[in-house]
Amino acid sequence: MKHWPLRVKLTLAYTLLTAVTGAGLLGLVMLLSDPVFPAATTTMDAVSGLPVALPPSDSLDIRGTVSSSLLETGAIALVIVVAVAAVLGWFTARRALRPVRSVTAAAQQAAGHDLSTRIRMLGPSDEIKELADTFDHMLTRLERSFESQRRFVANAAHELKTPVAAQRTVIEVAIARPGTDAGTVSLGHKLLTGLDHQERVLTGLLALAQNTETVGKKDLVDLADLVRGQLGHTADHLELRTHLDTAEVRGDAVLLQQLVRNLVDNASVHNEQNGWVSVRTRQAGPECALEISNSGPRIDHSDADALFEPFQRLCFDRADPPPGSGLGLSVVRAIAEAHDGSATADPRAEGGLTVRVTLPAAP
Repeated sequence: MKHWPLRVKLTLAYTLLTAVTGAGLLGLVMLLSDPVFPAATTTMDAVSGLPVALPPSDSLDIRGTVSSSLLETGAIALVIVVAVAAVLGWFTARRALRPVRSVTAAAQQAAGHDLSTRIRMLGPSDEIKELADTFDHMLTRLERSFESQRRFVANAAHELKTPVAAQRTVIEVAIARPGTDAGTVSLGHKLLTGLDHQERVLTGLLALAQNTETVGKKDLVDLADLVRGQLGHTADHLELRTHLDTAEVRGDAVLLQQLVRNLVDNASVHNEQNGWVSVRTRQAGPECALEISNSGPRIDHSDADALFEPFQRLCFDRADPPPGSGLGLSVVRAIAEAHDGSATADPRAEGGLTVRVTLPAAP
């Protein structure tokens, strides 16, 4: 019953209340009607026309017949009243919950990043209207906050892209200068390739920071290929264990590459000497999974989810800070959720961590 809709619960409450009240009223009528019947019942003699007392047995039969008839009639009436109460309770619950549905619809639209929705409920100032007005006020504050954040991100994007553009100009001028040797030109082209990648990653991350709905999901990407392209960046002292099956997803290729790079870097950096890194990709039905495990220090299960918070680093010591910036896994979860997926972490009993990313498989 705890999983039933609220409308059904209210209807049952109305119906049960009516049934209990009606049954109690019927019992009270039966109890009060008992003294009304006389101990000896009389009838009229057909010949003399005078009243004649009936035998006690006949008097009891009449009393029983009347009581039985009253009980049957009352029971039928009670069933009819309960049925009518159930129908009326259903429509009454529907009308009573209509304002709640308005609040729910506004909350669903707000969850879909439409913060301009307002309930603007009319009617008397009761508890439901107070809830709707409070919700409208909360949406107004959230909309202002997100708008301020978007303006900040836009300004930050301009400031971050300007140095990259300046570096590109310097490199292009240097390699285009007459007499530049082939080694410098080759190095310049490599730097330009790196700048191109930085610009794409920066554009993708900024779009992600503003609104996950703006992330493109048109590229067909095989997670196994992305992993193969990143495993060469792991440390030489680590043992690699791979089981890479085809796992094709639709999404932003640059962001998904950043997701894989962050996972590989995190598994390599937060490891131990002569440790190992295990990577597995697979497709199971409508989902693709990327799972990466590593050896390393023991992590408490209660701290696992906190690793996805920005700048969260366990066992932080200012004298000897751990490697990394504390942003890797938070970016991984943000990219996964932007692609309608999820990212979870599970500490290993022997030490180290297993991070699992699931994404919808490409149709």
